[in-house]
Amino acid sequence: MKLKNIVPCIFLFIGTAVLQKPSFAEEKIEVVPLIQSSEGLSGKKFNYPDGKPELRLLKVKIPAGLETPIHTHPSPMLIHVTRGRLKHVRGEEINFFKAGDAFIESNNGSAHYVKNVGKKPAILHVGVVSVVGMPTAINK
Repeated sequence: MKLKNIVPCIFLFIGTAVLQKPSFAEEKIEVVPLIQSSEGLSGKKFNYPDGKPELRLLKVKIPAGLETPIHTHPSPMLIHVTRGRLKHVRGEEINFFKAGDAFIESNNGSAHYVKNVGKKPAILHVGVVSVVGMPTAINK
C-alpha cells in the first residue's frame, strides 16, 4: 500500500479516536403521569371484573370521519390519544380529545361512541384491565 493512501486512513483513525463520545450521564429517566383516577370519564367508579385476570394493550386506528358503534365496556380501560382529534359522545355529554390527552372508561359507564373529527387517522393506545374471554367492548 502506498504511503499517500495510508496517511488519510491514519488521520481518520486518530480523528475518530479523539472525538468526544456522547455522555449519557446527564440524561435521566423521566416518568410523567398522564392520568390517575378511581372513576371513569362518566364520573362512575369502576371495579375489576371477577375471573382469571388479563391485561390488554391495544392500538386502535380510527380513520378520519369514522365513528365507533355505540358501545359499553365490561372492564375498565385507560385510553391515551397519540394522534388525531376525537369527539366522545355519551348521551348529552360531549368531550373532545387531542393527541397527548388521556381518559379512563369505567365498566359502569353508559353507552357511548367515539368519532374521529380530525383530517388524519386517529391513533389510540388502550390499556384494558380484563379477564380471559371477556370482550373489550359490547356494541348496543
